[in-house]
Amino acid sequence: MAEGFTLIQSFQGDPRRPVPALWNARLGVKPARDLWKRQGGMLWWQAWSLDGEAYLLLPATLAPSQAQRSIGKRYGSLVVIGTDQLHREQLTQRIKAVTPQRPALREGGLFQSCLDSLSTRPSVYWTADALASLSGALAPLLQQGREGCMQLRLQGRALQWSGVIAQRPLRTSAVKAPLVRWPSDNDEAVAAEPSTLLRVDGSALQLIFGTLMSRQIIQVPLEQNYGINEALRSRISASPFSLRLVARPTGLYRAGLQLQIPVPKDQASWFKVLTAVSEKLKRRGFSPLQRADDSGPQGEQLWSKTDDPQATIVGGWRWLGDNDQRLLSVGFGIEPEGTPFIRNLAVPDAASLVVQADPLTLAGMDLLSGRWPKPMTKASTLTFEVKPLETRQPAKGLWRLVGQLTLPQS
Repeated sequence: MAEGFTLIQSFQGDPRRPVPALWNARLGVKPARDLWKRQGGMLWWQAWSLDGEAYLLLPATLAPSQAQRSIGKRYGSLVVIGTDQLHREQLTQRIKAVTPQRPALREGGLFQSCLDSLSTRPSVYWTADALASLSGALAPLLQQGREGCMQLRLQGRALQWSGVIAQRPLRTSAVKAPLVRWPSDNDEAVAAEPSTLLRVDGSALQLIFGTLMSRQIIQVPLEQNYGINEALRSRISASPFSLRLVARPTGLYRAGLQLQIPVPKDQASWFKVLTAVSEKLKRRGFSPLQRADDSGPQGEQLWSKTDDPQATIVGGWRWLGDNDQRLLSVGFGIEPEGTPFIRNLAVPDAASLVVQADPLTLAGMDLLSGRWPKPMTKASTLTFEVKPLETRQPAKGLWRLVGQLTLPQS
């Protein structure tokens, strides 16, 4: 039945809490209230399909017979309750269409472990369709986790998760590995940066830009306009990086993006690229600010709008470090940082990707696109780490994801 849905989340019932809105919508206010009091601490599920409407899933032993006969449909030990008869029939058709194509579940496989987790404790499973719907314009940057399964837990005001993400459907993977690995007290915590809206540190740029860099519509202009050929794209994709989004209280932009990447022994290729970038910027109405003797592609180059009498800096680049440890620092909408902030993730067992964010402020500035759930958009902090899945078998495209967000005061 799981194949008929793009997103499934399991919840722990708690009669002390208010009746969930979905229960009222699918069952009616009074039946929902009576059933919510009677269900105790049983698990229940909320799921979405391609029709965009949420379904309520209840244990058959709990679901009222009226719901089972009218807008509900029984599948094994569960009753699925949709908005109306039409949605019930559409769901049945989708499940029938997918089931013959479904490979047999591999015992101990990741997808089976995901279903087991959904059946026993609060968890969430999503597919590529759900990710695209939730993340909006951010979807191309999240393709490492097109599908995933997480177990959830609440620790005080922190909602924590641990699980596996993948570039391909979990059901097609033969890899056997634990679905969950909660961090221990000895695991080093990532230090937060209160003044930063978003920070991403990675062992390779391809972890977030790989999908974009693989598209011909991106590759062709990069090569024709800036001389970024396939060999240079490969080096860029494999380069470690640190990226941060910083709020700007004044200026032309509400926030600026700063990026730092190490460029050891490859400055010549970058000099050519930056020269081409400079020419493009000049033709588009930007003027270089001559602030240092070494201004230009080989040193520091800052830019402002040609028609701006204040000559507000709107971006640029700086070279940091010596020739053997050269670091390119770039600013988009903001002056590039003059000191290194790149985080070293090259040590053994280090995270391949570390993300820190302030979702509440990002949402308030209209910088968080998509249809994220309210706990996400109301959270004051969000942190997560992505590491290669620890397994003895080949696990290409499979990653361990552990993170948490701080929920607002109720």
